[in-house]
Amino acid sequence: MTRTNDVTATSAGMSRREAVEQSRRGAGAQFREVKDQVVDQAKNSFREARDSATSSLTDSRKQAAERIGRIADAVRTTSEHLRSEDQPTVANLTESLADQAERLSSYLRDRDLRAFRDDAENIARRQPGVALGVALAMGLLAARFIKSSQRSGGGSSSSRAYPSRVYEYDRQPDRGYAADSGVTSGYGPGLGGNYGGV
Repeated sequence: MTRTNDVTATSAGMSRREAVEQSRRGAGAQFREVKDQVVDQAKNSFREARDSATSSLTDSRKQAAERIGRIADAVRTTSEHLRSEDQPTVANLTESLADQAERLSSYLRDRDLRAFRDDAENIARRQPGVALGVALAMGLLAARFIKSSQRSGGGSSSSRAYPSRVYEYDRQPDRGYAADSGVTSGYGPGLGGNYGGV
């Protein structure tokens, strides 16, 4: 009888092991499924963000091209005015500046983002000092822009919560200095800003 009990216990033990193993496999499959879903959602979110950023950059690029084109037109008008004022040297310089601005406007209008990236990489390889200088200048401009946008948004910690007052101090020989702000201190009449006496 003990032998029959051992066989039954052994077969029951095997089924427990199999159950545990099967449970592990099931949990692993569920984990892989959840992981795949998370990865797919992350990829979709990344694609959407990339497409949105690309669209935004394309719109910004077109707006910048328009603005630079208007600047080129204004500089060209200035050049014509200088020519009419008989200042050919300065007129030639401004005409050259207008041509450069017009080329930049066309470049921004006609190129896509990959071409920008490729051109930037080529410049960085050929002239790393220029690329570093441009990156530094762009960083400074970005910092300045961020700093100025914080000020205009009212988020500056240096702004005062209370309006400042201007005090005028008059020297009075018998009483010392007296301040006249037209505001009393709240301690009674006449005590609001007088120093050294009444």
